[in-house]
Amino acid sequence: MPGAQRRYARNWSIPTSFGVWGGTPGARARLAWAIAHRIDTEPYWLQLEVASEPHDPEEYSVVNQIPSHHLFPLHPEEFAPQAQQSNVATWFLRTDMQPGDRLNRLADFTRLPLLAQRLLGDRSSYSPTKALVIANANRAEALYPREEGELRPFFEAINEYAATVIITVTNVPGPNVKDVDYVFHLTEVERGGQTAVRATCEQGAPKNVPGLFTVDERRDLEVLLDEIRGTG
Repeated sequence: MPGAQRRYARNWSIPTSFGVWGGTPGARARLAWAIAHRIDTEPYWLQLEVASEPHDPEEYSVVNQIPSHHLFPLHPEEFAPQAQQSNVATWFLRTDMQPGDRLNRLADFTRLPLLAQRLLGDRSSYSPTKALVIANANRAEALYPREEGELRPFFEAINEYAATVIITVTNVPGPNVKDVDYVFHLTEVERGGQTAVRATCEQGAPKNVPGLFTVDERRDLEVLLDEIRGTG
C-alpha cells in the first residue's frame, strides 16, 4: 500500500496515527503523552521494556502517572504477533469480516485481548476517539514487517474503532514509518550555551493543506507541548 492517499484534518477528534523518534526516552514520552492526552483524557499506554535495561527517570515520570488499569508493561516478545496470523495486511484488508471478528483478530494478533477489549470493545467509528501509546515499539520490530505498506492496515483498522495510535521508537525508523500519518523527529540543538530539544514534523499534512501538523514544521519541544496542551 505504498503511497496511499491520506486524508488530513485540523481536528484532534478524527482518528489518525503518530510516530515519535530521536531525542531522549523522556522527551519522546512527554510528547507522546501530550498528544495522547489531548485526544483522550484517559489514554492507554503500552510500554515495551527489557528488564536488563535501566529505566529512564524522565520517561518513567510520565509512565508512573498512568493509572494501572490503563498501563500495560510488556516484554517485547509478549507483543509478538501470533504465528498463525502471519502478515497483518492479509486479514485486515478483507471485506468479508464483521467488526467483532476483526476485533478478535486484533486481540489474537497482539496477544493482548484485555487491552483490545478495553480500548476497542463496544465501539464504532462514531464513538469518541480513544488514544493508545505504544512506547519503544522498535524493541519488537524484529517480530513485525518493516516494509512500507505492511502496517498501514493495522493503523486503519484501529482508526475504524475511533482510536488513534501514537508510537515511539528509540532508533532510526525503517521503511514502515511511511505508514504513519504524522511523524516527529526530536533533535538536540545548542542555543546560548544551553541544550534545547527541537521537534520537526517529518511526515504530516502537505504545505497549504489543513492538518494537525504540516511537513517541515519545526518547534522547540516545550513550545510544541504547550501548543498541544492548548496553553501555547
